[in-house]
Formats: sequence, C-alpha cells, structure tokens
Amino acid sequence: VAWTNSSRTNASVMRVLLLLAFVCAVLGREAKKDPRECEVCISTLAEIDNLLTVEQRKDNEKIEGVMQDYCDKSKGKEKTMCYYMGVGDKEMGTAGGVKRDISSSFARGINSKRLCARLKKKDAQMCELRYEKKIDVKNTDLKKLRVKELRKICEDEGISTVGLAEKDEFVNKIKTHFGIKDDL
Repeated sequence: VAWTNSSRTNASVMRVLLLLAFVCAVLGREAKKDPRECEVCISTLAEIDNLLTVEQRKDNEKIEGVMQDYCDKSKGKEKTMCYYMGVGDKEMGTAGGVKRDISSSFARGINSKRLCARLKKKDAQMCELRYEKKIDVKNTDLKKLRVKELRKICEDEGISTVGLAEKDEFVNKIKTHFGIKDDL
C-alpha cells in the first residue's frame, strides 16, 4: 500500500492531537489539588517556626530543642505529626528520621508550606494526616448523622454519654446542650 501525502499528514496531525490531549489530561489532574493536603504538617511546622528566635535559627541543635519542647506539649494530630518527624517522646518513640532535615531547613529560612512539600517526597504519610472536620451542630440535621459522629460531638463538647444507648438519646442530649428546639 502506497502512502500518499495527505494520509501521512493526517497521521501526523492525529499523533499531535493525541499527544496534546494526553498533556492536557495530565496537567488537569495536577491542577485539582486538595486544599486540605498537608494541613497538619503545615500548621505544626508553622507553629514551631513561630517559636524560633533569630538566635536559635543559627544552630540546628537549638532548633531541634524547640521542636522537642513543642512536641512534648502537643496532643492529637500534632503529636502524631511529631512522631512522623522523628521528634517523639520516651513513651511514644519516633517513626522517621527527618528531624535534622527540618531543623536545617528552618535554619535556612524555608517556610512550612514549602518544607512540607519537600517532606512529602521523603515520607508521604506526613501529608496524609488531616484534621477532623468540625460539624456545625445548629445547621445540621442530627438525625442523619451516625452514632459515631454524635459521640464525637458529645466528646468534643464535654457532654456526658453515660447511659445513652439509642441514637435518639444522643440527638436529644446534644439538642438540649445547644438549646436547639425540635421542629414540629
């Protein structure tokens, strides 16, 4: 079969269009970043960064001391982030060894967002850690929530759940606490 100039041109145009479609698809995926990505990492490192003085930034060991002080007092997701960073305590230990990378980056003045992007390449779990979403109790239909979520609301607000077994009991207790009246 002999190729004509028009069929070669059509084949070339098709290749270029396929390549262009592929590039657009790849770029489109990268543009849709999750706004909550690395939120615990960024906030934890920003808090540590704010604690550092100009004098402490000159020495990695002083920076690591500030990191240790912060992590000794932290709780919840921040405590888990400290574990991932390699700044644990005696009872919890550590998971990784990026403590020196973080302290040297702080010494060079790298901000928390950029630092977390770098750390993500070494240990992806640092950016997978996220804060739990807060539920707006007054604007949410509590009857549509799971009992686990209702328990979490009670725990966060200091509402006693002793003796509560049914979902309606949790809902009524939360409504009473917040002064929400039932709609008839």
